[in-house]
Amino acid sequence: MTANSSPPVSHFSLLTSSLWLAARFLFPCDDRRLADDPSWRAAGHGLALWGVFIGVTYAVVFGVSWRWFGEYQYIRWMPAVAVLTVDLGFGGYRLLAGAANVASRRYTCAVQATPLVNLPGLIAILIVAIAKYAMILSLPLGQLESSAASAWDHSSVGGWVGLLHPAAIYRPLILMPVWGRWAMVLALSIGRVAPGGSARLEHMARAARLAVTLVLWLLVTALTVWYCSHSYAQVPQGLGISLGVLTVSYLAGFVLVRRAGGQTEATVACVGLAGELAFLAFYLPMARSIYWY
Repeated sequence: MTANSSPPVSHFSLLTSSLWLAARFLFPCDDRRLADDPSWRAAGHGLALWGVFIGVTYAVVFGVSWRWFGEYQYIRWMPAVAVLTVDLGFGGYRLLAGAANVASRRYTCAVQATPLVNLPGLIAILIVAIAKYAMILSLPLGQLESSAASAWDHSSVGGWVGLLHPAAIYRPLILMPVWGRWAMVLALSIGRVAPGGSARLEHMARAARLAVTLVLWLLVTALTVWYCSHSYAQVPQGLGISLGVLTVSYLAGFVLVRRAGGQTEATVACVGLAGELAFLAFYLPMARSIYWY
């Protein structure tokens, strides 16, 4: 090693650094810090992993609120409010801000530094909040139409599977942010970065690989099939949800790239929100064919 050479960076250090930067991209953080860190090249693929963490957090918040506040006429009003508060205020804040910026045609503005006070942005926030709240309220409890044992019977694999396969009402809360963050990964691989785009977006988009995006899609699809299919006969329904989210996310990314003259942080975040809403919109009709309520 020469005197001017830098010490090699371990794979673990690169992983932790990229995950940390992915968190800074997803959550309300200072946009100006670490903007030129070269580890941003690997941060894009960590977005989907953070989606799992966000989804588990939503499920825990929903469960705790449900236990504390209960329900009225089989409707879980306060648990839905609790999840929506965490989503719009923290976990999904960036997605909401991106949609508001796109509605305001502020494509290249820093998502978290731009005050969202104009009328189009406020209308977008209101529409998203109402739509998400209505769909979270509509999530079925998961009472099966048949008393037959599930094809994914926990006892055939082991009791620990119960931690990975929670009750039906919690599963879409986990899958929603996972699909939203995967949609952001997809958006990074669509088109070029718009003039005036941030340096960190340039790094992530340059490292985006369609093959990796498709592998991530297969993994999230496998989880969706497991969570949204009560038996082998319902596997096509889980596949239908995954294909629907893929189609909507790609079309949203393509249209926004054309409108903004390239990919921006706002358009990437907006595609993530489109992926979330698309998942809920496809899941709810499928769930009605599986559960009584």
